[in-house]
Amino acid sequence: MNLKESIVFALRQLIGNKGRTLLTMLGMFIGIGSVIMILGLGEGFKGQMASFGEEIGIGAFYAYTKTGETHNLITEEDIELLNSMPEIKTVMGSINASGIAYDSKREEMTFRIYGSDPNYAEVIDKKELLAGRFINPDDDRAYARAIVVPDFFSKVMFNKKDYKSIVGESIALTINNQEEQFTIIGVYKTNVKLTDSKEMLKKRLQSQKMYVPIKTLALICEYGEGYSFVDGLANTEYDAKEVGAKVRNFLNKRHQQKDEYEVMTLAQQMDMINQMLNMITLFIGTVAGISLLVGGVGIMNIMLVTVKERTREIGIRKALGATNGVILRQFLIEALMITIIAGIIGMLMGYIGAMLIGAQFDIAAKLSIGMILFSAGVSIFIGLVFGVYPAYQAAQLEPIEALRYE
Repeated sequence: MNLKESIVFALRQLIGNKGRTLLTMLGMFIGIGSVIMILGLGEGFKGQMASFGEEIGIGAFYAYTKTGETHNLITEEDIELLNSMPEIKTVMGSINASGIAYDSKREEMTFRIYGSDPNYAEVIDKKELLAGRFINPDDDRAYARAIVVPDFFSKVMFNKKDYKSIVGESIALTINNQEEQFTIIGVYKTNVKLTDSKEMLKKRLQSQKMYVPIKTLALICEYGEGYSFVDGLANTEYDAKEVGAKVRNFLNKRHQQKDEYEVMTLAQQMDMINQMLNMITLFIGTVAGISLLVGGVGIMNIMLVTVKERTREIGIRKALGATNGVILRQFLIEALMITIIAGIIGMLMGYIGAMLIGAQFDIAAKLSIGMILFSAGVSIFIGLVFGVYPAYQAAQLEPIEALRYE
């Protein structure tokens, strides 16, 4: 029996015992599937963070006051002095608040409203305008009730796919328990699909920004002078972490504080997220490893049972001239077929799970070559390690004793 015939024969044996085969594969499904799912989500999230870093620049940072007390707020004078530093490209004040709106069916929608400097959306967030315009200095000086919204807001709020048609529309927003009328002056581009359901789009809206003049939002929310946090960009020729440390020291020294102000750079945030993802991956990997070990032991037990059940068949094949090597190869191939098929199904299940979970958080799960190789390698390794003993036992059976077995 050549290799091709051995594989075909092994598949027939597995199909003939479908229920037992699937139960045997269960541990492999769970183990490989869970690892692929967390790795797929992790890779997708890292890719998203990398794209975010490319969009706004790895030199992005924000400074904030820990207590938020009025006398510790970051002032306009602080911002001017920070902007005069050669290491800094720009620093802008920003405030935000929770907003509520109601669609034509009076269904509630919640989102974050950002009171921003006229250049904030273009410089800090790097938003691409699709229709209308961004906030300008005149809007800020006039305390205008003007707002810039994401492209899919047209479908969520007005049930329209044409986002250009909503420029100039008036909407009622509840901010700080006050209802205010705002006019849509611009629409910016997002990666959200308009083909998603309205309920899904409402969830997406919660993670998007709505931009209004900073003075308008400060007036509505009754904020005083100054900011509890500011956003900034370091010039590319300087290290963002060093610039962040300089900004922190400057603010603490200027306000005669020891440790009131803190600065977080995008690079630091990405490092923290990567550490967290690595810890989660390690934990899931440990659990998956235990599951794979249990699955491997299960495969070995089933293969030993199979050897016992097919003792007479082994005796007949040996009597007809099959060598120990042929018998060993046959049972080893059957064990490998179980683990390889389980690995493929587990990988697909894990990736589908990652896509479904990622869709809820705007994360595009990724399946890399490394993950495919990991699944294949683990499957083959478990098949060999846990399949070799039953195969060896089958190969060592004496033909006469095997033929006597009932």
